[in-house]
Amino acid sequence: MKIQIHNSLVSGEAREGESLLLACARMGIVLSAPCGGRGHCGKCRLRILEGQVSGDTCDAEGWVRACSAIPVSDLVIALPENEALGENEISGKVSSAKKQLARAAVALDIGTTTVSARLVDPDTGAGIDTVSELNDQRVFGADVMSRIGIARQGKTAELFTLINRQTERILKLFRERWDIKTIENLSVSGNTTMLHLFLNVDPSGMGEVPFTPVFLEAREMNGAALSLSAEKVSLLPSISAFVGGDISAGMGVLDMLRSPGPSLLVDIGTNGEMALFNRGKLLCCATAAGPCFEGAEISCGMGGVSGAISGVELVNGKPRITTIGNVTPKGICGSGLIDTVAVMLKQGIIDETGFMDYDSAGYTLAPGVSITNKDIRQFQLAKSAIVSGIKILCKDAELSTGDIEHVYIAGGFGFFINRKNAVAAGLFPKEFLNTISICGNLSLQGAEDSITSKDFITKCEEIVSCCSVIDLSTDPAFMDEFAENMLFEP
Repeated sequence: MKIQIHNSLVSGEAREGESLLLACARMGIVLSAPCGGRGHCGKCRLRILEGQVSGDTCDAEGWVRACSAIPVSDLVIALPENEALGENEISGKVSSAKKQLARAAVALDIGTTTVSARLVDPDTGAGIDTVSELNDQRVFGADVMSRIGIARQGKTAELFTLINRQTERILKLFRERWDIKTIENLSVSGNTTMLHLFLNVDPSGMGEVPFTPVFLEAREMNGAALSLSAEKVSLLPSISAFVGGDISAGMGVLDMLRSPGPSLLVDIGTNGEMALFNRGKLLCCATAAGPCFEGAEISCGMGGVSGAISGVELVNGKPRITTIGNVTPKGICGSGLIDTVAVMLKQGIIDETGFMDYDSAGYTLAPGVSITNKDIRQFQLAKSAIVSGIKILCKDAELSTGDIEHVYIAGGFGFFINRKNAVAAGLFPKEFLNTISICGNLSLQGAEDSITSKDFITKCEEIVSCCSVIDLSTDPAFMDEFAENMLFEP
């Protein structure tokens, strides 16, 4: 069956029995599907203008869940506004001194939710241009375990194709924008699963005990082997199945092995990775925080893109919101969710158990954007995973949370975090209030440093060799902490 996108020249074919979600993905149209296409979240909706589908019933305006809808005739479809063709790029930063580069390299951070890239001048070490996009693999779910689950169904190649096509699109953007003939090196950082999928390596072994990755070491190869227009491709080393190259890169940037006092790095994402250094001992762990900080599993949640509520504060007893891009609010991202929880706690709307005495419409922040009891529960699960992991690391290092001298928060969404609200909402221990440093995307910075410093990968390999990984899934103390930290402090 033929699929035609309304008001565009884009069209494609749906295979027999294939959902619209997967058919669109093969056409290069990636719809967000945080639930992994299981029909739960309802965020992959599109509109049927002509034709018929089975598996889901169109509403009065023709909207259906793409993951459930199977074409039974030729279709003309319309995409939701935030999934318009050619609008996947969510941010870009270009140096004011624009010129043709004599030499060029690219640093790439592949996150589960976001893919960020930076064009680098190897001669000067300067970052010239930066772009950030939502990861095209989101069509297969919002978190690492969803992607691994899809790979275990024999679809590693489909996941590889999505990230490979996206990477080449970014390289092409840089080449055309800067009139570049050759990209000498593509340096890649990311979590262990994303690095496997980048190389078309099946990550299925990380989906069950004993969580075995195919590789952890740094790798280097010819770009042509991956059909990429970079002469050389380099991957930073990972630490374990769920503590990846993004963390080794971050610790390398911070030079944590030479930290004078107890230091903690926390990368907040769908897989909350963290590392604690003290007196020559380096402990790491990963917590299944889930995708709520990325906007998934939240009723009005969205990524950190234009229109997302990124900040909330109380003014004269009422919430005042800030949106990314200062435009009309379309939903709420992770930092806005943290602020909202802190505000609701301050107002007494949420009790210590997380119960919210509101009707089903929830706590309204803006027309069409509200927080429900279910959203609060998702936040509790995520914040408990993060703070419980922190406390287990401190326990194993024989430290109290008050002993930590430096707390580094990594990840793109960390830029918007209000430290005070993060502590008030229970995401971090109260002792961290005056020790938190917001570091931004250390994974991307590490990939860039590996281009500009010959010794950086060696530094990362030294870090990896010093790491001891705590498996929280087998640590009975973690479950006790998790249950206790689900509560909010009165």
